[in-house]
Amino acid sequence: MQSLAAAAVKTTATPQMKNVPLHERAPLLSAAIQAGTDAVQGQRILLTDDLWETGSTLRRVAEVLGQMGATEVRALAMTRTK
Repeated sequence: MQSLAAAAVKTTATPQMKNVPLHERAPLLSAAIQAGTDAVQGQRILLTDDLWETGSTLRRVAEVLGQMGATEVRALAMTRTK
């Protein structure tokens, strides 16, 4: 399994998402998470995260990877909050 830590990168700092109202998260993350330098064209990607609250961050990363040509993006979170 290959690590693609630089495929999608955070280019600007954001506040902790738990402190940001749901309707404000997507615009913040859209500006902050961009395509990086690792190529993903034609690859199937598994994203891992320690926490799933609303899915906003994983959704944005998956969107970026899809735009970069990943054929499939799935996510695995270790825990979920309510």
